[in-house]
Amino acid sequence: MSEAQFIRTAALVTAAALRGDDMAVRLLLHTLPPEQMAASCEGAVMAMAGLVREFLDPEALQRGITEAQQLAREAATERN
Repeated sequence: MSEAQFIRTAALVTAAALRGDDMAVRLLLHTLPPEQMAASCEGAVMAMAGLVREFLDPEALQRGITEAQQLAREAATERN
């Protein structure tokens, strides 16, 4: 996977996560090679946290980060 494809996939994962579309997140994560999945998950979680930081109180932000991390772990586990 080229760097451009990786960045595109990470952006699509972030957008799907923000929409709450768990199935789309899982499907997109399954397109990544295993060595790039962890980086994509981390990037998506960090991007989502940055986007919502302005709009949520600290407790809601932490819940969102925790849920996104859990989703990333579940997707990684399902792939294995």
